Amino acid sequence: MSFWNSTKKTVSKAGSGLRGGIVGGSGGALASSDPEFNEQEQRYRNLERRAMRLLQETKDYRGSIAGMTTAQRALATNLTAFLLDVQRPQDYQAAYRQAATNIDQTSQVQFDEVYVHTVLEPMAQYCGYLPEFNKAIKKRKALHDDLEKARKTLAKEQGKAAEDPMGVERAEQDVQYAESAYNALNAALIREIPKLINSRVYVVDPCFEAFVKSQLQFFKDSLQQMDSVTRFVPSQDGSGASDDDRILNERVVGVMNQVRGLRICSFNM
Repeated sequence: MSFWNSTKKTVSKAGSGLRGGIVGGSGGALASSDPEFNEQEQRYRNLERRAMRLLQETKDYRGSIAGMTTAQRALATNLTAFLLDVQRPQDYQAAYRQAATNIDQTSQVQFDEVYVHTVLEPMAQYCGYLPEFNKAIKKRKALHDDLEKARKTLAKEQGKAAEDPMGVERAEQDVQYAESAYNALNAALIREIPKLINSRVYVVDPCFEAFVKSQLQFFKDSLQQMDSVTRFVPSQDGSGASDDDRILNERVVGVMNQVRGLRICSFNM
């Protein structure tokens, strides 16, 4: 089994139980104070903001890798075209162009497939639960408004109980129903939000591990592709590295001085 396939299988196992661990019924009608819910909602909002930012950054990173390999390949192609009539550097131009093409068409494609499966999709799946919690929080507010409305109606009916005794009974039933619905959802949110927050560990940990491994594999593959170009580059043994850089800089300065010495360039000086 290749590295890429084994990495995808590992992350798939890690995230398989996420849905069952978070999404469930609303449970019994347990009363809950607003301060307790407010605390959990604040924790949820912090999680939501950070999770969506992390998801966007995972998308941006994927795009940056693809953009980098595409730009590298384009640079290699245009470098060859720029020096098409120069005989001496054609060998290393061809080697670099081939290496850049292999990185863009093979190494990057393999990295992208694993990255999407082990990093981007699990994060997107996790963030996909957030709209459901937002709907539940919005519904809780609506149920709270219904409860307040039912209580006001009951107070009015109690004020005219002598005229319509059955009206008070109906209003009391409406209040009981509204309280039951509100308390059930309120308790469910207080119970489920911490589960959602805690479950992020079981998503991020395997994703981050897969991200590091796939990143290392991508750069390793890219380095292997670039090895075909290194034989055209003067070796540096450490002690002579500064001398090589100095010689290269002197050559560049010499060439630029020759360019500045051209008659057409002197017109702009």
